[in-house]
Amino acid sequence: MTHTDLGEKSIIIYIPDHVGLPDMFRENLQSLGLTVWPLVTPNPKNRISVKDTIIHNFRKIFKRDWTYKNKVFAKNRQHDIIQTNIRILNKIRVKTDYALIIRPDLLDDDVIKKVKNTTSKIIGYQWDGLDRFPAVYDKIRFFDQFFVFDKKDIAVDKRCKPITNFYFDHLFGQEEIPNTDVYFIGSYVESRMQTLTDLAVFFKDNNFIADINIIGNPKKQILPPTATGINHSAEIIDFKKNYQHIKKTKAVLDLIDDAHTGLSLRVFETIGFKKKLITNNPEVTKYDFYNPNNIFVIGERNIEDIEGFMQIPFEELPKDIHRKYGFENWLRNILDTPEYITINEQKANDNNN
Repeated sequence: MTHTDLGEKSIIIYIPDHVGLPDMFRENLQSLGLTVWPLVTPNPKNRISVKDTIIHNFRKIFKRDWTYKNKVFAKNRQHDIIQTNIRILNKIRVKTDYALIIRPDLLDDDVIKKVKNTTSKIIGYQWDGLDRFPAVYDKIRFFDQFFVFDKKDIAVDKRCKPITNFYFDHLFGQEEIPNTDVYFIGSYVESRMQTLTDLAVFFKDNNFIADINIIGNPKKQILPPTATGINHSAEIIDFKKNYQHIKKTKAVLDLIDDAHTGLSLRVFETIGFKKKLITNNPEVTKYDFYNPNNIFVIGERNIEDIEGFMQIPFEELPKDIHRKYGFENWLRNILDTPEYITINEQKANDNNN
């Protein structure tokens, strides 16, 4: 496929500065030929006070409110961030074709209004769930189209449209020989730690080469690493480094966060890299890429069956389905450009022939 129609376009992007995401978006957009105007985002390495940290943790644990820390950051740096983004937007002499704002709850209203006046089409995407960051509800009104990845959010706000996550497709090249059986990386989430620990012990007892990593406070671990094989680390692994790990494993482990039920980026990365998937998210069975020889759903099969599952070779997906969940097609869907494959949920047996 040629990228001529995209190569003639320009886009403003706003993406949270998390594990290298802005660079990944910018590089993938530029690889498609778009002129990219990235906006500035708050630096996640900025620290808040001890008092604010205690308040944030209390609200997160007992009220399931993850927004306090972002509000503190916004208050501390709001003026500088706003002025920097206004200066960037003032440099754009001709309206861009598109603007894509991910996590609009992090962006000031004045900047969103300025973006809207600087582009022909403004699109929002909330990929962390609406209720998790409720400040987003008041932002939806600014957008020409607004997308969510968790289908339950569509029932909450009718202005939202469904879209899946995707895999970045500009870094895919020659496949590598795996040196691990299972790979997992994720932040510490209390609700999934017992499942992760049980799986890690199973992998260890059955001589799987597992690379399992939890980013967070090691004091929260359920069992010591020597018993589970779980690595606890404070180091953040960015997307490019993470992709190198995925390229060198046979299967990726994905465990859902109770805050949402949509499919994570990890699921789509296994499509891109042609890796097996072990997950406890039953929603995956509703999609056209589902194949029980490639995807093991915990809870629907016994954990002991993973051994047999891993012995079955990965079955290639049809080319259209593989391309369907890549970044380019995802982008074409939300921009409504020509030559895209519509992303929706379909039963696997309708498309896996």
